[in-house]
Amino acid sequence: MPIKERILNQLFAYTLTGTLLLTGGCGYNTKAPQAESPKKTEPSLQAEQHPLSGKVFSMISGTQISYAELLKQLRNSRFILVGEKHDNPEHHRLELQLLQDLQNGTKTRLVLEMLDEQQGENIPKLSATSSESEIKTLLNWSDSSWPWQDYGPLISSALKDGNQLKAGNLSKPLLMQIYKKGLPDQPRLATVSDIPQTIRSTIQQQVFESHCQAIPMEQMGPMTSIQLSRDASMAYALSDQLGKQMQAILITGAFHARKDTGVPQHLKKLTSKAVVSILLTETDDALTTAAEAISSNAGVADYIWFTSRSEKKDYCASLRQQPPKKDD
Repeated sequence: MPIKERILNQLFAYTLTGTLLLTGGCGYNTKAPQAESPKKTEPSLQAEQHPLSGKVFSMISGTQISYAELLKQLRNSRFILVGEKHDNPEHHRLELQLLQDLQNGTKTRLVLEMLDEQQGENIPKLSATSSESEIKTLLNWSDSSWPWQDYGPLISSALKDGNQLKAGNLSKPLLMQIYKKGLPDQPRLATVSDIPQTIRSTIQQQVFESHCQAIPMEQMGPMTSIQLSRDASMAYALSDQLGKQMQAILITGAFHARKDTGVPQHLKKLTSKAVVSILLTETDDALTTAAEAISSNAGVADYIWFTSRSEKKDYCASLRQQPPKKDD
């Protein structure tokens, strides 16, 4: 198989499972991923030393706020989107904390990017008394796609509290259909055609960079359609037949939660209710003051919550290390 086709197959396989080649690919940093740089003479700031670590900033007021104030502001929000970096353990801990502090029995809907519409068919069979093994079996859960230790606690908490659990993502067969034949005529994908070309171009650039620039930009159209379709699916899962007194919470990758490009763009087509986006953001040595934090994140979210950094990885290494074959 030619090397370009092998690379495309590998990239698409990652996209189908929801864990893009770069777990940071669902992040909101649009810079192309790079290999780890040589060690600096000056040590970088450790998580506990970083002046922004653990702090929450409101882009609405342009100020730092406490966790208690964040909860107060969120309680009356109709739609809450929480964007994570998939491989950061602290993000999973904070998401569970947020859910447990906000959930209100049957008045809470939890939507997960980590569940697709095929898995969603068995959600009605689950209950507050379902065991972990029963949940994993009924949901056909795959740890290779999404580690249970990261997302299982969210599902268990939602079920025990009587929340309405919904699948936000699209299954492999449907994504393959979109990739090969284009968008099917389905209500959950109706908003894709309404997204302006400017936003589509931004998403295509992000998809290109988060996939290590391994495929020419002009060939990224189908993968851009997949990204848009997943955003549309999550927006539909959040809003479809949502009770008047209910609050819907989405857990997803940070790029999906961005207000300027992601799920909020689709929700604007489906509802007039306000959408609140929270981005869990790893600290950066180049960003150390409140003013820098606010100015650099204007327009992408309503709240930025800074966290420690997960282990550095060169996500593109597996592609660079692929040995050539005789037919290349």
